[in-house]
Amino acid sequence: MITIGVDCGQTGGVVVIEDGRFMAGTRMPIITRGKWKHVDAAYLCQWLDVELAAATFVIESVHSMPAQGVASSFAFGRVTGGVEAWAMSYGRPVEWVTPVVWKKAMGLSSDKQASLDACKRHFGSCSLWEVKANDGIAEAALIALWWQRQYV
Repeated sequence: MITIGVDCGQTGGVVVIEDGRFMAGTRMPIITRGKWKHVDAAYLCQWLDVELAAATFVIESVHSMPAQGVASSFAFGRVTGGVEAWAMSYGRPVEWVTPVVWKKAMGLSSDKQASLDACKRHFGSCSLWEVKANDGIAEAALIALWWQRQYV
């Protein structure tokens, strides 16, 4: 079973997990057009080079934060919507999970380093887990792993 995990946001990530094994991951590809940032869906389509016949997309269900400004909320929503449209374009199941649910089940807090460390434990040594800026990839991997443990 293949699960594509997605941690939304400009510093998020996208991963492919197959039967509990980490297969591939990338930081969220962002392009800038004028003053707006968008998900580079063309890059994601080229990057996602796997057979999707039995795949499920699992996207972190996110929302704006109370202290977040209007412009940053809109930018975050733009990226999230781009990811959702990209995932839905494959015609495969798309599911959402809140950070509270998957992080509690995986024994994690909001500490990004803890997510990188959890990936080292679950998936083994990988250069991706050594770079703090790859925390979005780590969280996407843990979202996918959580899904597979719950539903596969």
